[in-house]
Amino acid sequence: MKALQKDPLIRFADQAGCVLTGPIKIVPFDVFVQLARDVVGFLHLSELTDESVETPDQLVDEGELITVKVAEVDLQRHRVRLGAAGGTDESRRTASVGLPTLGTRP
Repeated sequence: MKALQKDPLIRFADQAGCVLTGPIKIVPFDVFVQLARDVVGFLHLSELTDESVETPDQLVDEGELITVKVAEVDLQRHRVRLGAAGGTDESRRTASVGLPTLGTRP
């Protein structure tokens, strides 16, 4: 039955270059950002800072909201790669509430 359900990533297929905001999920050396209820994107630690840090929790907190740019949506590998939204570290963080459904182009 699950195979018959529409892939939630399909609605993000044309979102490359869009800016989205979502909460952070910390994993060793990197973070994931919840883009929608059923879609997460990967944000490499190097996108968060140019400084040398050992773990993401030195920069961000679990659940903290962050604004990111969708760098690539790979439907075949079922992955969303994220990049820095631009600006300073502080300006990439946001106090927005809620999750976006789709992004906005800068």
